[in-house]
Amino acid sequence: MEPMTLPRPAALFLLLALGACSSASPVAELAPEVYGLTSHASTAATAARLGVDRARRHCTGLGRGFAPTRTQIGDRDYTIAFRCPRTNAAETGEEPLLAGTPVPPPEPAQQAVAPAAPSAAPSAVSAGLY
Repeated sequence: MEPMTLPRPAALFLLLALGACSSASPVAELAPEVYGLTSHASTAATAARLGVDRARRHCTGLGRGFAPTRTQIGDRDYTIAFRCPRTNAAETGEEPLLAGTPVPPPEPAQQAVAPAAPSAAPSAVSAGLY
C-alpha cells in the first residue's frame, strides 16, 4: 500500500490553518529588565509551549539567559512575565570562575585549647560519698 500524500495546495492550506490556531502578543517591557507576553492556542498546553518558546527566543536574541518570574494559564491562553539575566561575567562585574582554577587553601585553624588535666584531688564519687 502506498503512503497517502496531500497535493501541495492542500498541504499549504493545512499549514496555514494550523498556524492561525495559535498566536502570541509581541514581547512588552513591563518594568526595567522584566518582560511579558500572552499567547493563545487551541489548548492551554500549546499556548504555554508557544509562550515559553517565544520568551526564551527573546532572551536568546539579547544574548542572555531566561528566567520566568510569573505565569498564568487559562483555558486556551498563557501569560508569562520573565527576566533575561546577564550570563556574561563582564557585564555583571563579577569575576568568572574558570574550570581548573585552583581553590585557595582554607585559613589555618586556630589551635584548640587542650582540655584541662583531671585534678589529683579526690572527687565526691571516688571518696564514696555518692
